[in-house]
Amino acid sequence: MTPLVRVERLVKRYPVRRRGILGGRTVGEISAVDDVSFDVAAGEALALVGESGCGKTTTARSMLHLVPATSGKVWFDGHDVLSVFRGNDRAAVLRARRGLQYMFQDPYLSLNPRWTIGQTLREPFRVHHHAPQAEWNDRVAALLERVGLDPAHAWRYPHEFSGGQRQRVGVARALAVEPRFLILDEPVSSLDVSVRAQILNLLVELRAALGLTYLYISHDLASVRFIANRVAVMYLGAIVEIAPAEILFRHPLHHYTHALLSAVPVPDPDAKPTRVVLRGEPPSPMDMPPGCRFHTRCPAALPRCQTMPPTLTASGDGRMVACHNPR
Repeated sequence: MTPLVRVERLVKRYPVRRRGILGGRTVGEISAVDDVSFDVAAGEALALVGESGCGKTTTARSMLHLVPATSGKVWFDGHDVLSVFRGNDRAAVLRARRGLQYMFQDPYLSLNPRWTIGQTLREPFRVHHHAPQAEWNDRVAALLERVGLDPAHAWRYPHEFSGGQRQRVGVARALAVEPRFLILDEPVSSLDVSVRAQILNLLVELRAALGLTYLYISHDLASVRFIANRVAVMYLGAIVEIAPAEILFRHPLHHYTHALLSAVPVPDPDAKPTRVVLRGEPPSPMDMPPGCRFHTRCPAALPRCQTMPPTLTASGDGRMVACHNPR
């Protein structure tokens, strides 16, 4: 099956500069995303998980050229969209933007506080010109109903809504251009548990009803298990394991994935603790260790892990793992 989205060897590095009396100079670089590759099939929900700072959001923003990638390619429906975004053809850029949309983590910061919700939802129509102006108000009402809000809310401002309602507005804004691929960047991390469940149910319903494809970014593994078909695990800017969700949660192969899953609380006071505590601290992204980047904390590291970087290779059951000594 040809994937809808393919990321090939995506790299994002940030230069580190030190100020001086005579000006600044570059003293190193931070490798935020390092040679990341994955596919997302049409209609699939792929989750990208890992600790805070591992490069999940930078990967997503680099895919949409919100942060310019250092190198790599992103293919959408057979087209290299990064080349399109870097070009000067505004019509081609807008076509690509309509197909790929981003839902931000904090809905309050991503909404203009001076605009009503109606103005926010009409803006995509004004920019992309994909709907007659006479239909804009009707489409805004339909979008609000689609995400579970009253069409009368179009006259309100963002500060008049709860966090869950603002997140629904964020969903509606992303859907306004009729996209095929949505990047959901921690969409429920700032919400209460009950509201979180409502938003997750809404996202599942929309994917089924509209045939959407998701890249779901989160460190909440319970929501990942609920919404995702496959899971990609990141550590220090690199993907260390990709597997179908149920297989990965049942038996992770990479030792970092195992430690990550063991940290999920179990709602059973009689359950025996199975927490895997990793020793040490993650290495500095400015000074990566040679070999496997996880070997300094890995409980099963081999001598060759210190010198030979593992590659992401297939290991059966639709999974891939980058480890010399998998579980």
